[in-house]
Amino acid sequence: MSRELIEVPLDKLILLPQVRTVSGMDDETLSGLADSIKESGVQQPVLVRREADGLVVLDGERRVRASKLAGLKSVPAIVDDTKLTPAEVTERQLLLDAQRVGLSVTERAEAIECLVTDTGWSVEQTAKKLGISAASVTRTLAVLKLPDEILQHVEAGRISADAAYQLSRVSDPGEQARLAEQVTDGLLTRDALTRKLKRVRRSQEARRGTRVTAAIGSGQTITFVGGDLTLDTVTDWLEQLLTKARKAKAQGLTLQTFVSALRDQAKAAGKSGGNA
Repeated sequence: MSRELIEVPLDKLILLPQVRTVSGMDDETLSGLADSIKESGVQQPVLVRREADGLVVLDGERRVRASKLAGLKSVPAIVDDTKLTPAEVTERQLLLDAQRVGLSVTERAEAIECLVTDTGWSVEQTAKKLGISAASVTRTLAVLKLPDEILQHVEAGRISADAAYQLSRVSDPGEQARLAEQVTDGLLTRDALTRKLKRVRRSQEARRGTRVTAAIGSGQTITFVGGDLTLDTVTDWLEQLLTKARKAKAQGLTLQTFVSALRDQAKAAGKSGGNA
């Protein structure tokens, strides 16, 4: 990788859409940075890459814009001649921004989503590239499932990243909006929201019945769902299933046909218990 430090005329720099779309780009922030640059100059070189006849700003858009406001004609720049794909540019921007200024919750989520889309990486691959856990990537991306009204509160800092993730797990739009309003009104803290949603999920699971998954080796599992699971009920279910499976095998039925037949029989009988 070849790099060199040079002084670059501002009119030779090309600004492309960056990861950051809102934070740090408002007039007040740029004006303050411009005043600082007038006083002591640009303290950190911008990072650029060669593209055709110009130099594309890879990192340092704020410094470039503020330098123009300060009346400068040029800025120090590090030229990186590494060949980068659009996805790699996004990755580099995300890494640099996150390590220094920090992105808003939604900007970070959008950047990671763009990274996943452009590269085709899995959650695990993306997490490894960014140096964070796969769970963090999943939680961050989940925020983008929220409706725009709630995302606006997240962007404004009225709803934290953790609370936003918890809200993204609420499937009912009305309940989701109601909980979001309680959070923004200060009536529900992040921890209280987490506890409340856990209680809701436990209640839903209780109505659906207990769920038990048994591992039987070589990555194979059987899941049982029922209102009153005991070893006796599980044994009875397995014996019933085995009898029906042997009969279906003797008739030459496929597994899919067998499963469909079981489903039809359960509906016809009006059964509400679990099955294996």
